[in-house]
Amino acid sequence: MANRLLLIVIMISMLIGVGTLRRGHEWGDDFAWYILQAKSILNGSTNEFIQTSTFTNNESSTYVGPLAYPWGYPLILTPAYVIKGINPLALKLPALIFYAGFLVCLYGLVKMRLSRMESLLFVCLFAFNPLLLIFLDQILSDIPFLFFSTLSLWLIMQYEKHSMLDYAALGFSIACAFFIRTSGILLLASFFTGELLTAWKDKANQGTIKKHALNILVVGGTFGLSWLLYALLLPGGGESYFAQYQDFQIGTALKFVSEYFRVFSRFFGEHKVWRNIYYALFAFFLVGLWKRKWEDLIFIVFFILWMILLITWPSWQGPRFIFPVMPIFIYFTFQGMKFVLGKLPEKHAPIGQWVFSGFWSVVTIIFLFNSAVNAYANLQNDRTINGPFDPYSKEVYKYIQDNTPADSIIVFFKPRVMRLMTDRNSLMSVECNRVLKGDYLVLSRKVGENQQIPPEEIDSCNLPLDQVFKNTRFIIYEIQK
Repeated sequence: MANRLLLIVIMISMLIGVGTLRRGHEWGDDFAWYILQAKSILNGSTNEFIQTSTFTNNESSTYVGPLAYPWGYPLILTPAYVIKGINPLALKLPALIFYAGFLVCLYGLVKMRLSRMESLLFVCLFAFNPLLLIFLDQILSDIPFLFFSTLSLWLIMQYEKHSMLDYAALGFSIACAFFIRTSGILLLASFFTGELLTAWKDKANQGTIKKHALNILVVGGTFGLSWLLYALLLPGGGESYFAQYQDFQIGTALKFVSEYFRVFSRFFGEHKVWRNIYYALFAFFLVGLWKRKWEDLIFIVFFILWMILLITWPSWQGPRFIFPVMPIFIYFTFQGMKFVLGKLPEKHAPIGQWVFSGFWSVVTIIFLFNSAVNAYANLQNDRTINGPFDPYSKEVYKYIQDNTPADSIIVFFKPRVMRLMTDRNSLMSVECNRVLKGDYLVLSRKVGENQQIPPEEIDSCNLPLDQVFKNTRFIIYEIQK
């Protein structure tokens, strides 16, 4: 019965998820690099992609992004790219599939720690969560990583592992998470830490120590062999992430402590009522964490390591970067609430159970309603979105493809999108002199000073510009040389 209900929940979640997908994409251009990496895998031109990325990063006014994202997510996108090319709807479907897998892993993770009803409620909070379902509309690595991080935690936290194959599967799952995001290495660190602490607690037993040492060897060996194969087949570039740590500041990290504390409330909603509810739930989270500190030690280790990474990262990452630890937060909140309500006198115990079930059921119903409304509104709007795939943007790409030499350099506020759409080298400039590095300048008439010199200020640069195209949203200048 529970499995049937779980299947129904997942099917409803997928139906709403499909309804939230739009035909275009937002202007953030990380997605463009993922698609270009997928294209380079298909064409066998990964090294040429690194050269293109190096040009864009070195010639732009500021750091645009890593030379290459980890290649795991581009590999996931490759089949969709083969079938439909640069089609946003098709490229968003893999995340939908991985989200369904995440919900299955989530149920597996908690079903031995919560009752069946509680486990289903737990999954429903994520299956119908508006923040997560709306995020399915992004061509980004967050959802596939969420699947593999949750799968890895599930495999780590299995009460019984019957063979070394179970540990080998764990090592491979962690490797997959790492191939999608380098921060996946924290899963390996969490597993090693848990094994070492458990061995230390029973250090008088040599058999136990050998067993844990073998576990570490198998998981670490599987991870290492998987990484070696990955490194041999695909180029680097992801290591450029670490260069960002040169901008680390202790003041920024201290500010992020409070900001990331508050961002967890976004799981529930934007309204201040949800924030106040979150503050109350945080107390239950602390109680649950303390009550389960030994039984669920790996959860705590991973949560701490993940939050240290976010807090010390020099730039703000926002709600999407807490997705991997959000299940842990909700789980300990469940446990804390159950513990507190369980302290009621025996004659009031049924009331405590009704309060627990009633509260989370109401939250689930609100999530379901809001998500369904979002999907309905999107379908009524014919899945449209203003962004890099709208008609005005497509006019710009067509003009550049039809009227500029293939070796032209385009100055644009989203250079990675321009490269994806026109196959021209591109850079971003907020400085007058740097504009001269390009052959054509494309200015957005809507975004102001967002990574560009605004159109109304371009004349003050006294550059040799000849306007060659203009529509409602963009102006194209040829740079006279």
